[in-house]
Amino acid sequence: MDFVSQYKGQVDLALEKFFTAKMRGKTGIEKEAVSKLREFTMRGGKRIRPLFMILGYWLGSDIDGKIVDASVSLELMQSYLLIHDDIIDQSEVRRGGPTFHRMFGYDERVNEGVSIVCADLSDAYSHEALLEIGFTSDRLNRAMKLMSEIVEQTGVGQLMDITLSLGDDITPDDVTAIHKYKTAQYTVNGPMKMGAILGGYSSPETIDDYGIPLGIAFQIQDDILGMFGNEKELGKSVVSDFEEGKKTHLVLYTYEMAEKTEVRFIKERLGKKAISNDDFQRVKEIVENCGALERARSLSEKYYDQAISTIDKLTDSAPQRDQLKIMADLMVKRVR
Repeated sequence: MDFVSQYKGQVDLALEKFFTAKMRGKTGIEKEAVSKLREFTMRGGKRIRPLFMILGYWLGSDIDGKIVDASVSLELMQSYLLIHDDIIDQSEVRRGGPTFHRMFGYDERVNEGVSIVCADLSDAYSHEALLEIGFTSDRLNRAMKLMSEIVEQTGVGQLMDITLSLGDDITPDDVTAIHKYKTAQYTVNGPMKMGAILGGYSSPETIDDYGIPLGIAFQIQDDILGMFGNEKELGKSVVSDFEEGKKTHLVLYTYEMAEKTEVRFIKERLGKKAISNDDFQRVKEIVENCGALERARSLSEKYYDQAISTIDKLTDSAPQRDQLKIMADLMVKRVR
């Protein structure tokens, strides 16, 4: 069995174990909250963050059950962040099912309020899941500090994402900076460094040169799939990012490269709900025909190449180098 399949399965089992323990003795709204968090967290996640934590751990120690159990903390952290993100974006679909704030039967305001509190519970659970594993206090404290920094940096990226898109001054470099803070740190770099710290790896700071560019490449590819991907494979609408008004590299490059009439066509529709299928197909044609799609792909490949070029600096182990390359390929050369 390959690394991804083996440890994804183990992470899923560890998550089930965590939620089973959490459900014991719960009643009323607390039971409903934990049940919904379990359903949301277990629903089709790729377990990217736990896998990178396990991979980082492997750089310094043999993989064991402790790191698998500890990696659950990152899935709980992700649920916390995704719930808030979906409320901010007013998204309807996540992982092929309803977003968390659409999983309750109250009115809209109460649904959102309950969901915000449930996200806070998931944040608390993420710390609990890490603290209950028997790592040495020094390694645990360093990993916990880094975990707090990851959430802080993700919050900064989220603030940038919300505010910079309001006007017309946002640039492709701004989008890259948002990807660095909002995605790269909490998807690749931070989880891998946390694992490296817990595993006693001697120089976790060197992971930055791999994790940050790989995370940026991943998010650019995610934005490309968010417009040009297959909805069944993605588990979400390919129109949602456009209807939310996201100014991705694709959109900003199109503003630079397309004809004025084409740019106006897109600007008049970006951020509008219920765009027609014909209009969205026209948007995609403009983005592709003007060269913006290829330019965004090239940017993703540039950051992917940067990450790959650092692998030899991270480890002398051939199996570990191979797995670092495999993980990079899974992140960037993907269709969902």
